[in-house]
Amino acid sequence: MKKRFINSLSNIFTLIIAFAGIIIINFGIYISYKYLSLLIPLVCLLLILLYVKRILILKETFKNFISKWGKRVQRKRNFNNIRGLFNYIRSENDFYLDDQTWSDLTMDEVFSLMDRTVTSPGEEVLYKILRIPIFDEMILKDRNKIISLFEKDKKSREMLVVELIKINRRDKIDIPELLWEDIDVDLRLKPICRILSIMPYMISLIIIFAFRDIKVMIGIYILFMAINILVHTKLKNKIYMYASSIGYLNNLIYISNKISKLDVEELKGYKETFKQCIKSVRAISKKAYQVERIEGTADALTELFYMISLIKENQFFSCIKIIREHQEDLKKIYISIGELDAFLSIASYRFSLNNYCNPNFTNKSRYVSAEDIIHPILEKAVSNSITMDNKGIILTGSNMSGKSTFLRTIGVNAILAQSIYTVIASNYITSFFNIMTSISPKDNIISGKSYYFREAEAILKIIQEKNDNYSTLCVIDEVFRGTNPIERVNASIEILNYFEKNNILAIVATHDMELADELKYKYDLFYFMEDINKQEMIFDYKLREGVCRSGNAVKLLRMLDYPKEIIEKINKHILSKEGTIL
Repeated sequence: MKKRFINSLSNIFTLIIAFAGIIIINFGIYISYKYLSLLIPLVCLLLILLYVKRILILKETFKNFISKWGKRVQRKRNFNNIRGLFNYIRSENDFYLDDQTWSDLTMDEVFSLMDRTVTSPGEEVLYKILRIPIFDEMILKDRNKIISLFEKDKKSREMLVVELIKINRRDKIDIPELLWEDIDVDLRLKPICRILSIMPYMISLIIIFAFRDIKVMIGIYILFMAINILVHTKLKNKIYMYASSIGYLNNLIYISNKISKLDVEELKGYKETFKQCIKSVRAISKKAYQVERIEGTADALTELFYMISLIKENQFFSCIKIIREHQEDLKKIYISIGELDAFLSIASYRFSLNNYCNPNFTNKSRYVSAEDIIHPILEKAVSNSITMDNKGIILTGSNMSGKSTFLRTIGVNAILAQSIYTVIASNYITSFFNIMTSISPKDNIISGKSYYFREAEAILKIIQEKNDNYSTLCVIDEVFRGTNPIERVNASIEILNYFEKNNILAIVATHDMELADELKYKYDLFYFMEDINKQEMIFDYKLREGVCRSGNAVKLLRMLDYPKEIIEKINKHILSKEGTIL
């Protein structure tokens, strides 16, 4: 059964039970109080229905995971939420991929291709892993051991998934804010919520037993329901976002305890972490046990009950002190569960690849050697091989011949090597790098920054990032394309000279032949090319040594049937300057 069908069926039965409850209450009011006793089995039936719904959804989720192992998972992703954990963890003192580099290398697409996580922490941690490269080979190898375990050992990964699917995913990811920020909460609201949550029951019991007037009891109960809903609405903007997270946080604690008991020796480190942390935060589970344990399966009736009873608000006030006292342990639980889910996702991604390798790291300062490397998001990618040994590359070639794709191929795989210990190549040897790019900076109308200004900012960041500990791998598509040719060429030559002297390994695509001529002894020269006939351009996307001095811009205009007069005059200008007709 599909989740949507299960939810629809559950909603129908819930409405039937609610309608039956209304009938029983009316019989109790107008015929006999004895009919009210039928509400007890009705409530029991509702609880059974919710339990069965949870079980069916868990089974469906598990079957879905098994059937999609090694396959891309298509779903909507809110990157503002997904990057929440990264925003709190990133440190100004440690290197991480800046927004320009992440955007230039279309890493949102790479993330989406790789993301097969089943929990919100897993989704966030996977994003964090890709945004913060590692410079310690031992850490990467430890990650690889867990990823390889999940990739090859079906039993171990399914034992873990059975527990992780009980956590599920939240539409709004607010746990990081609860754990990493100092939440300002007015604790004077605590007794008010506590009193309001029990008053309807106390007054109703007094009225029904002292005065035996069920109509007054129902009226009083409805009045307090309205008051509680009003209070819930008033508190919603202040604490409800965090209050609604308590159930999810409790679920994380519960599942981390389950994972700590799994019979998987390779997860020993995680199991020990969970056992140590659970001791200090177990009180949260005791105080939050009423909140639905399987997030994402609540229906409108359940949410209405939470609003009327103020359960989530009360549990938030009960738990906030413990959360503040044990934030570090809760952070460890959150990140550890996220890492396990992320490693499962990476294992599924690896399983889908026809060819990949683990990187070999060298002590050389500026070195990359890649055999048969391809871009991960291209379905029919053409592989290329390249070696850079203390010398960068100047890359020439005509439009659409493959320059930009090759730049991104090198950049993306450098990130994957230092994050998930995986490269889409047959062999890969590399130094550790700070990875930065300037491929497609955009002008900004709001800030008033031109395209050239954004280019200048991006390249300045590359210059400022240089340090003595690690080389910088920078990928640039056209240095200063946003300004005039004379200044662009001269500025580009001096910047590339500066890179070469300052531990920066640059891969630069350009249409300016002057760069290749001026820097041919300091940079290796490579190019892409194409064949053109009257009907089409044929690209083989193969990297070649040397310089491509011909372009296809005029040929492309001819293919698009531009007026003959325009083509002839363009060629006349080119012939007078360069002596070559295009």
